[in-house]
Amino acid sequence: MSITPYQKTLPNGETKTLYMVMADSINKYTGLRVQKKLRGITSRPLAERVYRELWNVCREAKPEGLNMTLWDELVSHYLESLEAKVRTPDNLSGLSPKLVKVKCSYLKHTRSWDSRHLDLVTPQFVTNFLDECEGRGISRLTTNQVLQQVKCVFAYGVELGIIKTNLFLGVKTRKVPKKRKMALTHEEVDALLSEACRREHPYYEIWLLTIALGLRRSELAGLKWTDIDWKHGLIYLQRQKIPNEGIVNVLKNREERVVSIPDHIVSFLREMKLRSTSDFVISVHCSRWEIGHQAQVIREFCREIGLKEVTHHQLRATHITLALIDGVPLGIVKENVGHARLSTTDGYFRSAGINMKGQMNGLNLKIPSRLEGVAIPFKKVD
Repeated sequence: MSITPYQKTLPNGETKTLYMVMADSINKYTGLRVQKKLRGITSRPLAERVYRELWNVCREAKPEGLNMTLWDELVSHYLESLEAKVRTPDNLSGLSPKLVKVKCSYLKHTRSWDSRHLDLVTPQFVTNFLDECEGRGISRLTTNQVLQQVKCVFAYGVELGIIKTNLFLGVKTRKVPKKRKMALTHEEVDALLSEACRREHPYYEIWLLTIALGLRRSELAGLKWTDIDWKHGLIYLQRQKIPNEGIVNVLKNREERVVSIPDHIVSFLREMKLRSTSDFVISVHCSRWEIGHQAQVIREFCREIGLKEVTHHQLRATHITLALIDGVPLGIVKENVGHARLSTTDGYFRSAGINMKGQMNGLNLKIPSRLEGVAIPFKKVD
């Protein structure tokens, strides 16, 4: 405690004892030492109280720009922080530009909160707001994404020290009816590939390799011939090619991955390599492939040949589902397709009903016949 008395001569000639208080502390937001002082305090007890107040200010004072009280202020600061973390050639572990764009789009739904105090953005308020959104026809998937971004903003506010407690930590995602994961059957895959091959469709090789290897679109687009271990039938994935971004030397989960190639696909890849003039396995010169609109192509083709319409990503789901149906162990499929959690792969297993197939055949239930047998006599023919 630094309290220093000093003498001051008043206009009437009298001398009075006053106190100067100096306090310093480490600021909890910046980690820097902050010092403040105040002169002209008239008594020792008052000086001691002022010291405690100044010490607390030094420790608790928020840096300039962090004294936010409105939702719009926090969201703007949050989005600026995301933009600063966007992936660049010098920062390969940064955020995907597409991810940042998606986050911005969902937070646009909260613009009506701009002038709302942060203390009033409560879980109950957000729940009522999302209910109103769904009443206007906005899907549950969208409102769940809005809720997710609200939780991210509040977590960011806690990190900055603007918000002391994140009220949304225990708020669960709104329930969405589970749908069966769309995938093609073996027969449908045969029909798709046979017709694409017969017509020499430019996407034939793309569809075949996606179903056979289970690669994401960006992984397949970034695959080079040098990534293939021909002797052992393996692919070493280490990059992806993303529309409007180009080659990114890191995969989605930030880790390189090894993919096993079925034996009959190795020979198919060898034939492709003999015809190839590019370093990349896939070198389709198609505007829709380049800009990431490949889902439209397969939808149109499936519609044309009379198959159920699937997206390009659902061909990856087809790979997972058919591999599980054909008896490939769950853990192997997980590693091959690069799922972060086994539960993600297991979702395809359950969605396809593989674990339930034939399980009720042991139910011994006798079904009564509607018609009883009748003996019909035949006349003897001489």
